[in-house]
Amino acid sequence: MNLIELNRALGQLRLGGIAAVLETRLRQAQAEAMPPIDFLSCLVSDELTRRGERLLERRKKQAEFRDAQKTLDNFDFNFNRKMNRSLVFDLATGAFIARHEDGLFLGPPGTGKSHLAQAIGQAAIQQGYRVLYRETHKLLDDSMTWPKLRSMEPAKNAWNCSFPYRF
Repeated sequence: MNLIELNRALGQLRLGGIAAVLETRLRQAQAEAMPPIDFLSCLVSDELTRRGERLLERRKKQAEFRDAQKTLDNFDFNFNRKMNRSLVFDLATGAFIARHEDGLFLGPPGTGKSHLAQAIGQAAIQQGYRVLYRETHKLLDDSMTWPKLRSMEPAKNAWNCSFPYRF
């Protein structure tokens, strides 16, 4: 089997991660006199990495964040000094999701509720949860389409990442 046929076969097997790096890894194996098991391990590792990245991207897209760039890293905790920073980071661990607990962000506009909900949602996705981000007015509008929400696996859901904390 030549390289073209091998790439075609990898595509049929849905091993696009291997196909994408095959030529590079072949050159590396030749240059470094890499043992076959190490060569194969590199290819499998590349495939798993690519699949993991694609899963995260898919879940971020499915979450429908208003701004996918909102993270805890770019949240200004100095803006709202009443913010319980330790509670926020505790929520980002996802422990409340594992305990099947809900929460609710309450507070006036501009206090960081949406930013934190999205940031905690991002953290939940990184931990393997599925997230569906909704602001309250949108959640109420969407309540007419509950089948979409019910179709998600309940044990791995993080809803509007809301929790009992008043800003």
